[in-house]
Order: sequence, then structure tokens, then C-alpha cells
Amino acid sequence: MTVLGAGVVTGTGAGILRALNSDEGGGERLLLQVDATSGVGILERPLKDLGLEKIGADVWQTPVLDTALVTMVGFTWRDGGRPPKILVRFRGKGGWSPWRTAPLLRDLPDPATGEGIGKAGTAPMVVEPTDGVQVQVSGVLPPELGITLIHAAPIASDARLLSETPSRSVSRAAAAAGGVAVPFVYTRAQWGANESWRDGPPRYNSTILQAHVHHSASGNGYAQGDVPALIRSFYRYHTKSLGWSDIAYNFLVDSFGNIWEGRYGGMDRPVRGAHTLGFNASSTGFCVIGNLDGVQPTQPTLDSLARLAAWKLSLYGRDPQGWTQVTSEGSDKFPKGRVVTLPVIDGHRDTNDTACPGGNLYVRLGEVRASAAGVITAATLKLKKPFSIEGSAVLGQTLTVTDGKFKPRSATVVYQWYRNGIAIPEATAPTYALTVEDVGQTVGVVVTGNLPDVPPVSQAINLDRAVRSVPVCSTRTQRKKGGKVIIHFELTAPGVAQPDGTVVIKVGSRKRTVTVKNGKAVARFVGVTPGRYRVRCQYAGGTLVEPGKARDWVRVPGKGPHAKTS
Repeated sequence: MTVLGAGVVTGTGAGILRALNSDEGGGERLLLQVDATSGVGILERPLKDLGLEKIGADVWQTPVLDTALVTMVGFTWRDGGRPPKILVRFRGKGGWSPWRTAPLLRDLPDPATGEGIGKAGTAPMVVEPTDGVQVQVSGVLPPELGITLIHAAPIASDARLLSETPSRSVSRAAAAAGGVAVPFVYTRAQWGANESWRDGPPRYNSTILQAHVHHSASGNGYAQGDVPALIRSFYRYHTKSLGWSDIAYNFLVDSFGNIWEGRYGGMDRPVRGAHTLGFNASSTGFCVIGNLDGVQPTQPTLDSLARLAAWKLSLYGRDPQGWTQVTSEGSDKFPKGRVVTLPVIDGHRDTNDTACPGGNLYVRLGEVRASAAGVITAATLKLKKPFSIEGSAVLGQTLTVTDGKFKPRSATVVYQWYRNGIAIPEATAPTYALTVEDVGQTVGVVVTGNLPDVPPVSQAINLDRAVRSVPVCSTRTQRKKGGKVIIHFELTAPGVAQPDGTVVIKVGSRKRTVTVKNGKAVARFVGVTPGRYRVRCQYAGGTLVEPGKARDWVRVPGKGPHAKTS
């Protein structure tokens, strides 16, 4: 440990110390003991040892206390009886602050866990860098009343942190179970948790019924780069001053929308926290860093709360907009054994006698619930079974969308047919009859599943070839002397200006294969003996034209062996 005093303060803190008049102090400067690995300096002293004196009926006050650089202050005492009212003021760069009320700590473990037994305290107050404090206590003077002074200096890893990618390292099974994307979370290692401060292994709940939303009530206006040091300060206060086994919350969210891992034990596991007295046994706790009575929560904060709640609650099949029944283990609002009906996502004030999570955040929890539900539903809306198209890419055929399935079944399915990627007006049924405009074009359909307030899920399906026309074939025969027969074959194909291809033309047992040009072909047969013959034209198909056929009869005059030839 390192002793932090005025002589080793650098940067802004040093400037403040030089600017202040130390003659206001009432004694020796209070020095902090610094943990080198985390940069957190802390000093805990009983107020009675710092000159606390009675100045009126049920009012006590300390002299001005000169300190090393301090950015967080808290108070603890032996639990029992009515808590005191504690006022504190701070000496900073601009002089003395007004007296501020130290908020009573309501984010508490349950007695059955053994964490911090017999200890009570205030929430940690984050202050502008100060080198002097003064304390006033009124109402009652609880036994073992002490002050905790904390300052967390930046450490080397803090500067690199925001350039790193937050962790998504949770078990694949847990991530897949809910189907909701795991939000990015900065790990304990990334914010610099000293794991030696923890007391014993983590405790686990059997399930998660709720997410309790808190605010730290510790102050606003911090910079993004200050957050790791703030969390280290909370961690030190919770473990060393209050005697808890770990930091109270399962997750913390800052005003920039970053999510931070809180209590140790696995982000994807039901780790029991120490955040909601009487209701820790079946919940997870989210703490927004700041005082949301004084400012509005930022949109990034609300968005991150929704993503975090959606993922965590989906692992246990909970509806973020639903309600649940929970048995209290004993709080200042609900006695032990009372069955309470609560929102699945609630504010701390729903379970305890507190203003937490601040009025400005509490009134926005409806938005958080709706957004979280939307995230879960969006992850749930899936193309369970791909659709397909039945039918041929041939003029006049009816195409039908078949076989596919969206999950959940309640999803509304809509269809839009396309020609060469352009929507066909009014073609919004699951069937579509191919028209002459489709010949030579690529036709397809987009099938879309929709749920309220959820991004749609779509599948595009195209026919595997351009639409082909259907020929209309005809034949005409000519007879000439000497057993000469001429067969004229003609075809038209809607949508194809100049049909091509080949045609096999048969006169009786004789045949010829000829080329079709501009929809026409001619076959000449000579030496045909007199008789009556069937004419068969078998068109093989051409560019964008399906096969076709035509039939006729031809009689070759004269006397011969054939009265009739088929």
C-alpha cells in the first residue's frame, strides 16, 4: 500500500491543493492508503476521532477536515435503530459547496447471505475533486459512525480500455437458449477489479424472475474515461467499508450506454447480488451510474438497459412487459414471507422505501420494458422453414408460394411478386399467373413475416430461368406434280417477336429437320407415291419459346399402292 498525501497528488488535484487555504483545516491532513494494482486510495476513520462535537440539540459537527485528494465519500455505522441524517460539504476549486445530504443506502444484501451483517451506511457520494470536508449529523448518533474517503486514480489499462472491444464471452448454450443477441459488456478484468477484495465464492440463485433497475445516486457529469475508476471506487466501498462479499450490482450502465460486468460469477449465470433488500434471491440488478433525480437518462443508457434486460430475461423465458409474484425475504416495504406482485422489470422503489432509481429514470421504465420486449420478439421472429415456388416459368402458368413457415405462427405473412426486381402492381397474393409481360423476364416473390414493433423478416425467391412463351403452331401443305409435297410450318409466340428453333416435319414415314426463322420453316419432300398421308410437325422449342406441335393431312394424287397412309 502507498500513502497518498498532498505531496504525491498530480494533475488537477495538485492544482486544487495549491489553490486552497490550508489554514481553514482543523488538524493534520487525512491521508489515503492506495492499492497500487487498482489505483484506489481509501481511508476509514470514526467521526468521534475526528473532533465530532455536539453543537445543539441532537446535532453534532466535525471541524473542517483537511484531506488528500478525495472524489468519493461515504458513511457507515453499526446497524440498528433509526438512521441519522448526515450533511456534508466539500472544499473544491471554487471554494466550499453547499451542505449536501448523504443518501441512505438502500441497495442492500439480504441478511441470510451474511454479507455486511450489522453494518449500515449511506450511498457513496461522488464529488468534484476536494481536499476538505466537514460533516454534520442530526437526529441520532449511531454507534461506530465513521467516514470513508476514497479516490481512484486512473491506471494504465484505463487509457486503453475504450479502444478495446467489450466482451461477449458467455457460454454458447446460454446465449443460444434465449435466442437474443448477447450485448457487449466490459468485463471485471477490463475495468480493473482486484479479485482479492472479494470475500468467498459467488452465490447463485435457482432462477431469475426480475430485473431491478437502480441508480448509484452518486453524481453526474463524469467523463467516459472516468467510469472504470468510479466502478473500482464502488467496489472498494462495498467490500471494504460495508463488508459485502463483492460489488452489489450484477451489471452497471453508464450515461454513454456502455455496459459493465458487476458481481463476479459469470455474466450468463444467475449470480445473487446485494442490490435489493428482500428481493435478491430471484433477480438480477442493473445500476445506472449517476443521479437520475437530477438529470434525464440518456437514450444510450435506456437502449443498453433494454438490450441487457432482453438478453438476461430471455435466458429464463421472462416477459419484460409482464408481472411476476415474488416472496419477500424481508425489506423495509414488504415483511418477510409476503407474496408481492411486481413488474418483471421494476425500479428499486417498487420493493424498498427509496427514491431509487431516480424519478427521471423510473418514469421511463415503460420504454425500457417495451424496447426489451421488442428485442426479444425480434430475435424470436425467424424463418423457421424456407418457402418455395411451385409452378413452371411458362406463360399462362400460375405460380404458388408453398411450404414455408415463420416463427411464431402469429406472424402476419405478406407477399410481393417482382419482375426483374421491380414490384408488380397489385401482385400481393400467394399465387401469381404469368402474363405476356413476364416473357423473357425473371419473376420472383418476396415473402415477409411481420410482428408489431419488430423488424420484419423476409425471404426472396426467384424462378430459376426467364419466363418462356407458349407457341401457337400451324401447318399448310402444297402438292406438285411428280409426287412433290411442300410443308409450310408457322408459329407465333406471345412476347417473342421472331421465334426461332428447329422443327421435325414428317409426311407419313418420311421426315426432315428444318430450321425455324422468324416463326417459319419449310420442308420439301419429293418422290412421294400417291396416297393420303398424315403430316406431323414437332417443334423442339426455341429461344424463350416452349415446344409445340401441329398436324394435318396431305393427299398425293394419282394411282398408287396407298389408298390411305397414316
